[in-house]
Amino acid sequence: MSILGKKWFIQNQNNEATTFEKILENRGIGGLENLDNLKDFHDPFLFKDMKKAIDRIKQAIDSQERIIIFGDYDVDGITGTAIIFHVLSKLKAQVSYRIPHRVEDGYGLSEKFIDEFIEKEIKLIITNDCGISCYKEVEKANNHGIDSIVTDHHTVPENIPPAYAILHPKAPNSNYPYEELTGAGVALKLAQAIISELFPDDQKEQTFNDLLDLAAMGTVADLGPLKDENRLIVKKGLEKMANTKWTGLKHLIKISGIKKHNKFSTTDIGFKIAPRINAAGRIGSAYTALSLLLRENQCEKIPLLGEKLERLNFERRNLTKNAVDEIIEKRIDPKHLPYLIIAEDPNWHVGIVGLIAGRIVEQFARPSIIMQDFGDFLVASARSPESFNVVKAISECKDLLETFGGHHCAAGLKINKKNLKEFKSRMKKIAEKELKNQELKPLLKIDCDISQSEIDFNFLNKIETLAPFGVENSRPVFRLRGIKPLFISQVGSEKNHLKFTVKVQNKDVNVIAFKMGEFADKIKKRE
Repeated sequence: MSILGKKWFIQNQNNEATTFEKILENRGIGGLENLDNLKDFHDPFLFKDMKKAIDRIKQAIDSQERIIIFGDYDVDGITGTAIIFHVLSKLKAQVSYRIPHRVEDGYGLSEKFIDEFIEKEIKLIITNDCGISCYKEVEKANNHGIDSIVTDHHTVPENIPPAYAILHPKAPNSNYPYEELTGAGVALKLAQAIISELFPDDQKEQTFNDLLDLAAMGTVADLGPLKDENRLIVKKGLEKMANTKWTGLKHLIKISGIKKHNKFSTTDIGFKIAPRINAAGRIGSAYTALSLLLRENQCEKIPLLGEKLERLNFERRNLTKNAVDEIIEKRIDPKHLPYLIIAEDPNWHVGIVGLIAGRIVEQFARPSIIMQDFGDFLVASARSPESFNVVKAISECKDLLETFGGHHCAAGLKINKKNLKEFKSRMKKIAEKELKNQELKPLLKIDCDISQSEIDFNFLNKIETLAPFGVENSRPVFRLRGIKPLFISQVGSEKNHLKFTVKVQNKDVNVIAFKMGEFADKIKKRE
């Protein structure tokens, strides 16, 4: 057990393999050639409905019909919306966009928006990162002469909406060769098809390449597995970020504290850029972030939008920390943890309940459902470790819910307060049945042991050939024995980071451990 309270799991103890071979084995990679086996993007027209979608979009452009892009309020939805809008704008389409407000509108299409689109004489809706669960809304649009093209990647329901075209890698008979695209990834495929069919030859390559950094941001932020086409999107997108076309994104990179360099990483997106974009959709308006990403030219609004994102992100961090601290200190007993942690409060903003739930899962390795209490109803986000399928568990209680949806480890729901007690009871029973025979402790996955003699710049450079790192291709973690931390100190404005020195091959090496400042005293006691 580590000082973090996590159980160590050494993934590979094959003494016959080199350290680098162990890393590849742990990721199911026979060699580097298999990691980058996809040399070019898949043909977007492998989507069964792509030709229909492009023909309908061309008709709308030619006839100057009003098109609306309806996206989600997270990074994946915002970047996907920006991708589609940029492409259609260049074709002089009559295009606008809508993103729901997390608190006022909830997730996905609603009849409220369909009514607005009817009034405004919209003729084509293109959803992004949502829509696959919106049967009645799409049906209503159909009944009023509005066609819908659904681009999504979320769990496919039994009743698929009667859309004009559906672009979803996991939809029945989709025919697409890669199933794990995110919402921004599907938006990129739609854009790729539009560009290939409707743009002049001399503009095709540059227009498509200009969208890759936006798609990379959505893919990383939405935890898309970095294999196959996702890996290609992120790899090429990170290269593009160094010379991004989008002036608003350049400003966002600057205010995120990323020093100007030519080599961006998934860490830059995941821990610096994405939280600022997400903050807008969580506790403010997603339009703030989208407006910034749509800026191609320098204007006075860019600094103002950037400042607003900074304020929202600061507020988001404080709200999340305070709520997590309250739950740990007042709502649960760490010595007698339940199989499922459920908590609700009217003061926990619905935009951060997912973050709170994620922190609880990270610390206690148990599924967590955190709710904002609105009086007559509650809105919740659920998170879980890989050992528990939270959306499947929630679906077993769907008769008690107003709405729900999500993935294996992340879900959302809305429930009437009169059903809350029964919902809690059922969910706790499901969790106990699934988890009672499991060791519920946070796990620290370690690739393998490493010796001091292996650590040099050549080895580090070899590790970097595996980048970009992320889901299903995590940055390698090693166990190094026989070293002792010296000169331990807490650093940072809040003293929340840890700094110390270790001797490696008789040389003093400085070490920084981010967000581990609280463990300084524990480490000193072990000296």
